[in-house]
Amino acid sequence: MARALVVYESIFGDARKIAEAVAEGLKGSHDVDVVAASEAPHEVDVDLLVVGGPNHGFSMPRESTREGAVKQYGAVVEDTKHGLHEWLDAVRLAQGTRAAAFDTRSDHPKLLIKMDHASKTEEKLLKGLGATLVADAEHFYVTDAKGPLVDGEEERASQWGRSLAGKVS
Repeated sequence: MARALVVYESIFGDARKIAEAVAEGLKGSHDVDVVAASEAPHEVDVDLLVVGGPNHGFSMPRESTREGAVKQYGAVVEDTKHGLHEWLDAVRLAQGTRAAAFDTRSDHPKLLIKMDHASKTEEKLLKGLGATLVADAEHFYVTDAKGPLVDGEEERASQWGRSLAGKVS
């Protein structure tokens, strides 16, 4: 059976829920592991790598935005210095790795939605590692900075996982 790895960063838990839902969608055709970026392996050899996290400061979380989430919103972040971006900077992928990216973002206001670029950065980093993107990045919506997810987003994430599985089977 094909192997997949879903690596996520989550500040308030929403990106973790999306990662788990994507994994559920992949389970029919893949052995899947879901892991936080802080615990992800530094060498990856899988048939499909899916990465994702929240938009923070119009891009991927970084140390300053993680610290801001802790101070401003009471987020529980064990290590503000390391997240998905840092993991993608350090990981080594097997040749021929296929990948996809997602982000979580506010469902309003429309201007901010267009300025959020976490998944674009994730895709750029994946390409820089030699990965082949199998789908355009997917965006999942939250109702506020601290969540929750908009109704139906977990099911949509599971469907996206099934779609990804079909693209790499």
